[in-house]
Amino acid sequence: MPFLRFRKYALLHDYFPAAFILFIFFMIHAPIYAAGSQGDYAQTLIEQAKKKGLAETRVWHLLLHYKKDLFGNVEGQEDGPDFYNAPEGKTNPEAELAETLKSFFLPSEDLKGDEEHPQCNFPARYKWLKHELSIDSQQLPEQHCPRLEDWLKSLNPKSITLVFSAFYMNNPASMFGHTLLRIDTKREGPTQKLLNYGVNYAATLDTDNSFLYVFKGLFGLFKGEFSLFPYYTKVQTYSNMESRDLWEYELNFTDDQMDTFLRHLWELGGNYFDYYYFQENCSYHILSLLEVADPDLYLTDQFWFHVIPSDTVKAFTDYEDIVSNKIYRPSLLSQMNHKRRQFSKQQEEIFRQIVAEPTSIEDVAFQALKVPEKALVLDAFLDYAQYQNMKSKKKNDESIAVNNRPHLLARSKLRYKRNDSRPTEFSTRPELGHGSDRLKIGFGQHEGEAFEEFSIRPAYHDLLAKDIGFGKGSQILFLDITARHYNDLNQTKLERLDLISIVSLTPYDPLFKKKSWHFSIGVDTIKDFNCNFCNSFKTSYGIGFNHKSDFFSNFTAYIFADLELELTRQLESDYRTGGGGTIGLFYDPWEDWRIQLLGKYIDFPLGHESRYATFSLNQRYAFAQDFELRLEVSRIKKSDEGLFSLNFYF
Repeated sequence: MPFLRFRKYALLHDYFPAAFILFIFFMIHAPIYAAGSQGDYAQTLIEQAKKKGLAETRVWHLLLHYKKDLFGNVEGQEDGPDFYNAPEGKTNPEAELAETLKSFFLPSEDLKGDEEHPQCNFPARYKWLKHELSIDSQQLPEQHCPRLEDWLKSLNPKSITLVFSAFYMNNPASMFGHTLLRIDTKREGPTQKLLNYGVNYAATLDTDNSFLYVFKGLFGLFKGEFSLFPYYTKVQTYSNMESRDLWEYELNFTDDQMDTFLRHLWELGGNYFDYYYFQENCSYHILSLLEVADPDLYLTDQFWFHVIPSDTVKAFTDYEDIVSNKIYRPSLLSQMNHKRRQFSKQQEEIFRQIVAEPTSIEDVAFQALKVPEKALVLDAFLDYAQYQNMKSKKKNDESIAVNNRPHLLARSKLRYKRNDSRPTEFSTRPELGHGSDRLKIGFGQHEGEAFEEFSIRPAYHDLLAKDIGFGKGSQILFLDITARHYNDLNQTKLERLDLISIVSLTPYDPLFKKKSWHFSIGVDTIKDFNCNFCNSFKTSYGIGFNHKSDFFSNFTAYIFADLELELTRQLESDYRTGGGGTIGLFYDPWEDWRIQLLGKYIDFPLGHESRYATFSLNQRYAFAQDFELRLEVSRIKKSDEGLFSLNFYF
């Protein structure tokens, strides 16, 4: 036994120098071996990803915003320089995946300054790849991301809500409505919704020039960026200042889906997309963000030419069980008008007196009202005053402001709480409207000349169409092209091309004195003299008034003062310009049937001197949401024309 013990120590003594040398060598080169080990593991993960085909999966393409073009080539829609890790990552999903995995192994000591680790910069990618590849945290340590973790903790989502802001005709960017998202945090009480955060995607504007705004928006020359903001600020802008009703759609997302949603939103921060007014706009990328949360939603694939906010709401509501609740949030003026609809004639008269002279609350007429009547009138006036005060701050015009302190004091002294009825819905849910694209097929006669008519447009809504889901009294036409084939002449002619045609019929209210207006630019057919259905470039503008006895009245009357300019070689001096007027009437016998009477007179004193009057009677009957029949009869000078057509919306 002692021998053996001695032998043991002898062996240790013999090999000690070599063992010591090996120990020192290992300690010096340990980082090299560790790096080599991690590099091997990174390559192992890349090979696993290739075998599983992760680079071709829908989730990876959603996370990187890849889309196929007409030739089947893949390209990422993100345009920020820091979004893709690989030099060819924008067009090569597999290279991007490999480079992303490699970046996750970056030693934290190699970070510069306040630079975030790639695992922290791309948390949604890391989360998905970790799950799909069962990443070993011993071989790929998970990085601590304090900024990201604090951000996720502060948001603490309970649910996500899609918000549709109704149409606003006085801003070109908002004529089609707007969509954004709200992150509902875990707070108690219905009023807490205003304390939540909104998620918005919009163009970062760098010009006030209208022409440049349109040009840059059409050709993707603005940067489109996501932003996070207190939700109440958008409510103030949309609902209060611009009088736009909001429709809220609470979505059924799991906690894991909401976590992925937020992590991907974090990835998009500091990056941007090229903003296209009709395609990659506010609604499109809101949908792409939600697809990442739930890859079973196929939302953006439905849109290839144009994306309209109301259509994106339809795309969402087509999925059963994705929307848990729909809530109408009336604008400040809608709240006021809801109260005014409850007025008697006497209350309306007193209300207008208070608006004209706020001190008239001391008059006998107001004091003679009963307490509930006083409360109703004062509540409506306070809505009006709040709107005017917000408007004065926006325009830096204190002359608009209303001193409502005496009225607040008078209201508090009543000590009466009104049990208000359900809010009047002055707008309708956008998903109930017809499709924005329209195909029209018709046949008719012009002075005995038979013709067939074909028309197609990508957007959006005209005055004769059913206005459920759209702004009442509004028309927006874009690239509406109509052609006719005249049988006797055996010729096909361009009848009309509306590059854009906008009509806003705003019911006249003495409180605000808002005017109605119209604007159009495009190509039309001259019919007040014989030039073989020749075309002219035409633009017109008009301003006027619209009368409705009540917002929901089935009768509308309007009048415009018009200016017109036409350019064509068929005219003397190649042009004519002048003005005139338009009178129109709408009557809806019932919801599916609309009748329009229209009269117009134009005098052209400049250029080709001429004048003409036209009268028309148009009718529409809607058999379904996306199918209607029309009968249109008109006379210009002594020429009569009739058209029967079928209209299909999609």
